[in-house]
Amino acid sequence: MIARIAAVPIIGLMLFFLVDDALPYLEFSEASYGRFWDRSAWLMVHVVAGSVALITGLFQFWSGLRRRHTSVHRWVGRLYVACIALGGAAALHLAFHTQHWTFGVALFVAGVVWILTTAIAWVAATRRRIEAHREWMLRSYILTSTFVSFRLILEIPWVEALGTEAETSTTVGWLCWVAPLLVYEFLRGWRRSTRG
Repeated sequence: MIARIAAVPIIGLMLFFLVDDALPYLEFSEASYGRFWDRSAWLMVHVVAGSVALITGLFQFWSGLRRRHTSVHRWVGRLYVACIALGGAAALHLAFHTQHWTFGVALFVAGVVWILTTAIAWVAATRRRIEAHREWMLRSYILTSTFVSFRLILEIPWVEALGTEAETSTTVGWLCWVAPLLVYEFLRGWRRSTRG
């Protein structure tokens, strides 16, 4: 019940992000890409693949789909993995072409962790280790949601006061995935330690 209530604002934030931040990149023009125009092809792959992963990932957590339509769950899962392979590869490329190398490092590490958590989740599924698959899928989806949390953190008024553009983007680049992942690990550990 709590998970369903929490899902409503989370889905709302994701939809807002997709419409407000991701959708404009579908217009392939110098005006819509601005200073990223020289990296526009890679950025489009990253944004489109990441957005599809963001949407398909939600369906993977729908228990009704998993129970009643196993084959659909598997095919949606394959699409999710393929999107992360594409989006992750684009992120790794973009990491070497950022204006600030410190942000590039944050992007590169996030991309590697994104690909690795997804690969582990996929391997667990192929070996029928369902509990491990669920746990790694949650980690993978936290990384997929980095798109959303990055933008949300930048909306906090005092974040701009952290320093220069390089300092702010680097700090947020780490914070947007490390903090949610640490919260997940803490809650997972707490739940296990308090089980009867």
